[in-house]
Amino acid sequence: MFDKENLKYLVIWSISVFLAISFKFYGFLNPEVLLINNYLVLLLVFGPGLVVTIILVFNKF
Repeated sequence: MFDKENLKYLVIWSISVFLAISFKFYGFLNPEVLLINNYLVLLLVFGPGLVVTIILVFNKF
């Protein structure tokens, strides 16, 4: 039914959905623990993009 390449994406998708649901449930149970400041939001938004950009630039050289 699935070839190996699609199975890889299906496994990654299912793991990410499971992690998102588990974090949502944990945040629902402990709302006072998850205080987020602006620096953490900036790091989470721009950090992965910066890392990917650095990797792509170093792969060119």
